[in-house]
Amino acid sequence: MSPKAKLGGTGDRGADSTPPDTSDIPETDTTSSNPGRDAAAGNDPSPFDSAEFLEANRRNRDKMRAAAQARRAKEEARARRRSGRWWRRSAAAAPDTAVESEPADVELERPGDGRWTVRVLSALLVVALAVAGVFIYLYRDADSRADSADQVNQLRPGAVQLAGEYATTLLTYDSANFAALDERITEISTPAFARDFIEGSRQAREGTANAQAVAKAEVVSAGVISVSSTEAVVLLAIDQAVTAPGTAEQFPDGVPYQSRVEVTLQWMPDGWKLADFKVI
Repeated sequence: MSPKAKLGGTGDRGADSTPPDTSDIPETDTTSSNPGRDAAAGNDPSPFDSAEFLEANRRNRDKMRAAAQARRAKEEARARRRSGRWWRRSAAAAPDTAVESEPADVELERPGDGRWTVRVLSALLVVALAVAGVFIYLYRDADSRADSADQVNQLRPGAVQLAGEYATTLLTYDSANFAALDERITEISTPAFARDFIEGSRQAREGTANAQAVAKAEVVSAGVISVSSTEAVVLLAIDQAVTAPGTAEQFPDGVPYQSRVEVTLQWMPDGWKLADFKVI
């Protein structure tokens, strides 16, 4: 049998046979697995084209943008804090970029440590300068005192000698010539003392002149009460003898007087001058 005959026979049998029952065949989903492709091909709207989806997508992008800006702001603030600490270090030791340091480096960068160190060093410097100033003052004061002591030691003998001479000048006189005494008093005394002493002794001189008295004094002993570069106070023990015609028979060597006097000398441009005379 030819092939055509076979095909014809087969087709006849198919035509004569009863078609199979299709009620038992399950229905299959004919929806395409690619919605985007079907949406582009067909006219039905896609859920990705809805306004709600676009709004949600926009909100998500805004949130992500805000989060990125917040992270960027934090990183910038952290970088500023780190860079602000490097001013205390030298330019050679300062890093080019802010990096996370080890705990030991963090301790060195603790805020306030540099200022505290500067304050402590400043306080120590002030104390050192104050101590140095005190030592300089004490040294100069001691040196000045030493110079003053040397000067006083040099002035002491002269002051004692002049005090004795000035005292005997006041107590040695001739009542017939008080003018010579006044001239001598003016030479050895300060102007104020010379004026007061001469004026204060006028009344006593009248009685002495009537008795025609002549007095002579000498220093027995002398001692320094105080002496400085401007003033000297000397204590003197003086013996004085006063002769007069009315007492010559009874006291041929004169009437003896013993006195203790305190003499004050004042240093003037031309030397020691008599500034006070007190009988004690």
